[in-house]
Amino acid sequence: MFNNKVLIADDDSIVRTLYSRILANIGLTIILAKNGLEALEKVRQCNPDLVILDIIMPEMNGYQVCRQIKSKPQTMNIPIVFCSNKSSKVDVYWGMKQGADGYISKPVEKGELVTLMARFNLIKNASKEYSYQCLYKQGVVRILPV
Repeated sequence: MFNNKVLIADDDSIVRTLYSRILANIGLTIILAKNGLEALEKVRQCNPDLVILDIIMPEMNGYQVCRQIKSKPQTMNIPIVFCSNKSSKVDVYWGMKQGADGYISKPVEKGELVTLMARFNLIKNASKEYSYQCLYKQGVVRILPV
């Protein structure tokens, strides 16, 4: 077990619960935030190894959170992956312009999350049961079924 920490910031409690169970079952430590302000505070307190960030959240949206994380020397190297219902090419482009390291669209399947964790070296590798591959095009993570 690597014991890496992943912050999941989403205002939907069902999404937080689902993603946290999947990631905890593969050996990751999960930190949860229900809005943008709480996400920033948890980043400062816990120094996660990866942030999964919804875009539309109360208090502060994901774009604002991403820009703040990436603007500070002590947090700028934390990878951020947007996970949102907003999935047009413009949405992906705008998310990457905010400093994100990846972008995946909801709904997210278990295999996609596991593959994403392997891509960011938070787990050794994705099990063969997860037949997904990560493709990179202009810095954007796209996870596709094989």
